[in-house]
Order: sequence, then C-alpha cells, then structure tokens
Amino acid sequence: MPQPATHLRPVPKLPPRPLQIMKLVATGMDNHEIADRLFLSPNTVKTHLAHAFRVLRARNRSHAVALCLTYGLIEVRELRPFSLPPAPTAGARNAA
Repeated sequence: MPQPATHLRPVPKLPPRPLQIMKLVATGMDNHEIADRLFLSPNTVKTHLAHAFRVLRARNRSHAVALCLTYGLIEVRELRPFSLPPAPTAGARNAA
C-alpha cells in the first residue's frame, strides 16, 4: 500500500459511507448514479459528499478524489475502469 506524502497534514478520517461514496465518485459516477447504486436519495449523497469535502478540505469533486488518492484512502486498483457512453449511431448523428 502506498504511503501518504509526508508534507501533507495527517491523514483525515472519513467515515465509511462518505468514503464509499468518494470511491464511486472516483469511478466517474454522478450523484444520481451513486444514489441508485446505494439505494439512497440524491440529497443524501450530496450530504455525504459535503461532509467528505469538509473533512478533506476539498474544493470540488475532482480535488476530493485527488486528495483521497494522495492520502491513500482510495487506491487505483479498487476502481473499475471508466467507461464512456456508447457512441451515437449514424442515423442519430444525421438527425441532429
């Protein structure tokens, strides 16, 4: 397991649910996808993210993910590969 950088403040303690949500954010999921996956409301997801941002002192989602990776709270091997939505079909491109 990679060691956190020594020049940073001590590793923040994220409760299990905000950490679980941060891992899903790191995979590219939006709040609605996370809510569906965890059987939560999107507002509950927002509340957990706001808590994680405060604990991490993060400015936004990408900063929070970067901090989680830096502190070793999330490891790259834990994340599923990011998948792009399917490309539109030729007929759908011509209609636009």
